[in-house]
Amino acid sequence: MNQNMTTAHISTSPRWSWRIAAIALALGASGCAVVPADLGRSEVDSLITERGQTVDTGDTAALLASLITPSLSADDAVRIALINNPELQATYAKLGFAVADVYEAGRIRNPFLSGSVLTPNRAGERDQVSLGLVGSFTDLITLPARKRLAAAEYAAVQQQIGAAVLETAADAESAYYQFVGAKQVAVLRTQIAKTAGLSAALAERYHDAGNLTPRELAMERAAAAEAQLEAFDADAKAYAMRIALGTVMGLRVNGHWDAPAQLPVPLASDEPLDELLELAAQSRLDLAAAHAHADMVADQRGVTGWTRWLGDLEVGIERERETDGARLKGSSVDWELPIFTQNKDALLRLDADLQMAIAEVRRLTLAVGNEVHLAFAETADARARVTLYRDRLVPARVAISARAKEEEAFMLIGIFELLETKQQEYDAYQGYLEVVRDYWLARTELTRAIGNTLPGSQNIGKERLDVEKLIQPKKGGAHAQHNMHGDHKPDGDSK
Repeated sequence: MNQNMTTAHISTSPRWSWRIAAIALALGASGCAVVPADLGRSEVDSLITERGQTVDTGDTAALLASLITPSLSADDAVRIALINNPELQATYAKLGFAVADVYEAGRIRNPFLSGSVLTPNRAGERDQVSLGLVGSFTDLITLPARKRLAAAEYAAVQQQIGAAVLETAADAESAYYQFVGAKQVAVLRTQIAKTAGLSAALAERYHDAGNLTPRELAMERAAAAEAQLEAFDADAKAYAMRIALGTVMGLRVNGHWDAPAQLPVPLASDEPLDELLELAAQSRLDLAAAHAHADMVADQRGVTGWTRWLGDLEVGIERERETDGARLKGSSVDWELPIFTQNKDALLRLDADLQMAIAEVRRLTLAVGNEVHLAFAETADARARVTLYRDRLVPARVAISARAKEEEAFMLIGIFELLETKQQEYDAYQGYLEVVRDYWLARTELTRAIGNTLPGSQNIGKERLDVEKLIQPKKGGAHAQHNMHGDHKPDGDSK
């Protein structure tokens, strides 16, 4: 008993005994709480499904076996991560703590059974025997409020876990595009290294025939070596990105899974900013969880405000046999009188907690809007860069290389100038592949900022960039329009 509290003990008349016993039975019946079989995971899955993500259930091993292939898509990578990522599984386990809180809030404390045996100091008298059963009446009064508060906090936890699931989905999609983009660059650099090697071998023959100077031969050899080094670097980067993707999917890097080195062609158009801002306000689960937590704290503050005057109220029944054989029975009440303290400390803490919760809602609201603006700007910037590379830079570099080769053939320029223009052409190819990758990464970040699948994602077609076709010489010479999609007709014939 708190030393600052005064406890009033009241014994009631026997006619109240059965009423108190009935109350105790009611307490036990009303305190029962049902624990969901899946701890509420199905409700979290519903939140994820509403936001456009596929939630797989059932035999995880069989599902993984069907998804893990050498030709993973971005959707496959996300689905694997959502059922196999170890960190995400640990996050789901937090549902158990939340359900435990709900279960605890829906019950009352166990009653206390007391008993005593007192031996008299006079011969011939019986021992005095007392029995008592006491339960918390305060628990009964506050039961609806406690259940309501626990349910609200449970809903907030579900939303927080849902937000973590969507974060994992975005991480998997981002890692996928990083990996595929790195693989494309590696394929490009491998092809360039092969071409440089063939050029160096041809230069050897020209030198042996006396048609190439030793300096020009050395330049060809150096260019081939540099191309091979860049291919090594690209392969190492692709391997690192494979590890990153495998980690988020919960798979070993040496497993029998892979993805084709072909990024999707950018969409014809992206969603308007106003639509995305509205969707984010409706979809962000972390923002919804912050609102729910603030509402719960405000409710808890109100409950604490009126219960602090109640104190701890316990009711019970007692039965006693006196030393002369007389039997006494009745009911009792123990009430903690809130004289010296009225739980003011709890109110102060809740006031601070409420201020923090409101501030967190404001912070997240601001952050969501800014994140959407930033991701939208980055997507627009990536689209502009894709257009510039596709329509202007790469075609110009191809034309320059073609003219330079003609001029080198007529000895108007040297091999050094030709190699430099060819290297610039290769750099333009790589830059184009990288800005296409950046476009899809920006859309992934936009998905993360929205907290929902982007409406335009349904328009992603089967068109893919093919590196080997991309760098093939185009029919019609340097004046032919460059085909930037690799597996499509040139832009002028695409309609």
